[in-house]
Amino acid sequence: MKPDRDAAADASPLGIGPPLSTPSVDERSTDFHAELARFAETAGRTASDEAPVPTAAEPLPASASAPAMPDLPMPDEGMAGPEAAEPGFVRQARRQAFWRSPPVRAALAVLAVLLGGLLGAQWAVHERDALAASHPQFAPLLSQLCAPLGCEIGPVRRIDAVVIDSSTLARRLGNFYAFDVVIKNTAPIPVAVPALELSLTDTRDSVIARRVFLQSELPGAPVLLPPQGSLPLSLRLSITDAGALSMAGYRALVFYP
Repeated sequence: MKPDRDAAADASPLGIGPPLSTPSVDERSTDFHAELARFAETAGRTASDEAPVPTAAEPLPASASAPAMPDLPMPDEGMAGPEAAEPGFVRQARRQAFWRSPPVRAALAVLAVLLGGLLGAQWAVHERDALAASHPQFAPLLSQLCAPLGCEIGPVRRIDAVVIDSSTLARRLGNFYAFDVVIKNTAPIPVAVPALELSLTDTRDSVIARRVFLQSELPGAPVLLPPQGSLPLSLRLSITDAGALSMAGYRALVFYP
């Protein structure tokens, strides 16, 4: 007896039950889209519940705003540019190279010469009399320097170089006296003839009479005393009786008025 084919077809290979039906391609696609829709709905609801979107009327809280940027140190205004990134020794080397460059050295040398010349000219004008006396060849140049400044070249006045070498006061006749004096120049250059002062003193060395003789009042006196030279002078004086009786001595000195 042959088995029924339909029964054998309906029977499970393992004898457990009827075989499971395999879903078709359309059914699997429909199930996938349904699951994707449910996942999207669930994710949207969860995101809306956890982080509500603020409205325009409600400002964002401070915690939700952008994080504050830390204060960064501002670069120094004097160090802006490429020099800000250079080390200090590089800038120092550049400055030294600048001052040691030939053009800068030449300019500094010219400036030093000009300043030295101005200083020398100022000194020459101040010491013009001594320079003209010791170096007569420089007298024309000194005259040109003095022309715009309104100065003049005159004889050197060095009172420390002029001394009274000798002097005598003697009575000649009646109230007339002779005063003989020798003035000497100890300097190596010519100096101007100074003025002469004669003072009569009493027994207490107090001055009872004084007379000043300027260079123009000295008989036969030149304008200049030669270097290491002497100038003898002889003066005639008239002294009253009262002065002659009380006179016990005299003092003589030279000076420049």
